[in-house]
Amino acid sequence: MLLLYIMRKFETLALFLVLLSVEVQAQDTPMNAPEVMPVLNSCALIEDRTERETCSNQGIMEHIINKLQYPEAAQQAGIEGTVIVKFIIDKRGQVSEAKVLKGPEALSKAAETVVRGLPGFTPGTQNGKPVNVELVLPIRFALSDD
Repeated sequence: MLLLYIMRKFETLALFLVLLSVEVQAQDTPMNAPEVMPVLNSCALIEDRTERETCSNQGIMEHIINKLQYPEAAQQAGIEGTVIVKFIIDKRGQVSEAKVLKGPEALSKAAETVVRGLPGFTPGTQNGKPVNVELVLPIRFALSDD
């Protein structure tokens, strides 16, 4: 009888641990559209949500414009195109798991590098808790006509 009781308690504990494991995995799974999107730390104090997100988007664009280095070999070869980079803003507000989804190979490393170098973010939240948020960013490389 005692053995049966212990086995049932163990089954309950095992079920609880499995459910807890599933819950932890679900929380770590990146979201595409949380209640509150991550924003650059420099924009986090802006009260209006739309203005805060606009500030963050502009800050990301400025970072890319100022920090992106067009690879010399790609310039000389006349390679242009759009590189699609997927990345995660994690629960700590850091860029992680940057990965090129599509684009000319000669430009991919430069695009990934500039995304990995984005400054810190205030993380996105769901139900008031920080969550990992997956973002996709197209970066267009174009040579000037002069």
